[in-house]
Amino acid sequence: MAPEPAPSPYDNVRTLHGGAEPRIDRTPPQDLEAEQSVLGAMLLSAAAIDDVAAAMDPADHYRPAHETIHRAIRELHDQGQPVDPITLTHHLDKRGDLARVGGASYLHTLVQAVPTAANAEYYAEIVRDKADRRRLIEAGNRLAQLAAEPGTDAEEVRAAMLAEVTELAASPAVQESDSAGTPAGPPNPLYDPHSSIRRPHRPGPTPHPDVFCGWVGETVRELDPTSEADPIAVLVNLLSAAGAAIGRRPHLMVGNDRHPCLIWALTIGPTSSGRKGSATSTARRVLSEALPDFFGPEHTPRGLNSGEGLIEYVKDDDSEDASHASVDKRLWVLESEYAVTMSRGRREGSSLPGVLRQAWDGDSLGSMVRDSLKATDPHIAILGHITPEEFRAKMQDSEMAGGTYNRFLPIFCHRNLILPGSRGASPELVDNLAAGWRTVLADAASVEEVKFSPDAWSLYCDEVYPALSEDDSAGGVIAQFTARAAPYVQRAAMVYALCDHTDTIAEHHMRAAWHLLDYARASAVHLLGNVSGDPKVDKLATAVRAAGAEGLTGEQVRKLFKSTGKAERERLTAALLDLPGYSRTQKPTAGRPTTVLAYTG
Repeated sequence: MAPEPAPSPYDNVRTLHGGAEPRIDRTPPQDLEAEQSVLGAMLLSAAAIDDVAAAMDPADHYRPAHETIHRAIRELHDQGQPVDPITLTHHLDKRGDLARVGGASYLHTLVQAVPTAANAEYYAEIVRDKADRRRLIEAGNRLAQLAAEPGTDAEEVRAAMLAEVTELAASPAVQESDSAGTPAGPPNPLYDPHSSIRRPHRPGPTPHPDVFCGWVGETVRELDPTSEADPIAVLVNLLSAAGAAIGRRPHLMVGNDRHPCLIWALTIGPTSSGRKGSATSTARRVLSEALPDFFGPEHTPRGLNSGEGLIEYVKDDDSEDASHASVDKRLWVLESEYAVTMSRGRREGSSLPGVLRQAWDGDSLGSMVRDSLKATDPHIAILGHITPEEFRAKMQDSEMAGGTYNRFLPIFCHRNLILPGSRGASPELVDNLAAGWRTVLADAASVEEVKFSPDAWSLYCDEVYPALSEDDSAGGVIAQFTARAAPYVQRAAMVYALCDHTDTIAEHHMRAAWHLLDYARASAVHLLGNVSGDPKVDKLATAVRAAGAEGLTGEQVRKLFKSTGKAERERLTAALLDLPGYSRTQKPTAGRPTTVLAYTG
């Protein structure tokens, strides 16, 4: 083991001022010996590498050099190469990281430091525990700083606090249950590690491979090696932008409602690793080469300030000198800071939510403030970027009840590749893809009503619709966010079909759309943790999850809400049981059975 630094001879000397106060250790929780033992075990045993991978992430290391070494070991192992101090030295040297991690001598020190490779998983659990504690401290510091800011609204602080606590308390269970209710499928090759491909750890759900079907999926696969963006984020950018460019003529009937080929999405990922902007620029580079007139500033505006502002872009204009934009009412609105837009929509008297609901439906737009401001037959798609923290903080009851944000597909995205020297797609690849898209979009714009093949309709009626209806009956925020899943899955299937040069939705188009909606639901579960929107219910949910397999007894619920009456506790319990994954059972005791609330995922 590396020797610990000797204590300072002045550690016990008190200062003149405040000398009675004990010294406070400000060092974050860490265990460098456990980190060294993890790495040493991985260098000694291939089996230890797999054991460690199941217990911790490379980012759990406190020392950055240890994270770099850990990732390098994983890369060699994933490539099927032998892992030992010599091969690792060569690998790190080629990447220019050897000196930064302490040189070849430090790698040999790691092997000598580990007592036995058989305890690798135990060492990894220690490292993971310290990392979890650091994250808890960081979350507390963030909340303290937010609460201390003079201009911060108290409700926003409470919402942020609730989001932080819910995520931290529910994280392990959410990761296990992200795929619940989603049809099982094979591994997705766009996310699996391969030789010579560096992929960072993915903290959230992975989409089913069937979402990358047809011409849209082929485009994503061609562009994937050229960008660090998440393939699912590139996919929804292509679907949304293509639907906007195709226009309002193609449509399908859902009951008596006419649905245009409009896909609205929120790509949700961390500022540093979400690569939301990269996904948009990757998709837009090809499409703007295919249709430069549409993907210019007239049809791809930014800055949704108000409902009137949106109508202004596509307002009716019967004058002789009407501009092109006032005649061609297609828009693909891009919002890189959608949290700001959501805040504007919550202002008292804002017309934005109402206008957005009309736009998603494909209805004509009008303003109650200005009678003359009207837009007949607009065709508007919206794609927004937002961070997970902003997304959770903004999801308030009033917004959900208003029905604005269940018109967006929430799409979790994360950096999928590590490409430090990438220059993007080659001009030749962009030209080839653009030529295909130019034909696709021109042909699709001439289609009228889109139909279903018998197989696609049978799949929708027998499997898709019952599954989506079951999600609706589960209750809670997740169900509210997917309340429009049934018509949305048909919209998405329509865009898939139009991009495949056909006016008929085939079975594989319907299946791709279904898996896309499943991924949107999994994203919402991952990001929101099945929160209910009621702080008291969320408090109860957090306590039930923290109780683990033992569950929470009625007496513990009473103590948790000691100032709350029995009727209110029963209401909270009923609301909790409406959320997916929570159950109430009878636990036998020496006397009467005890009622227990538990989370089963």
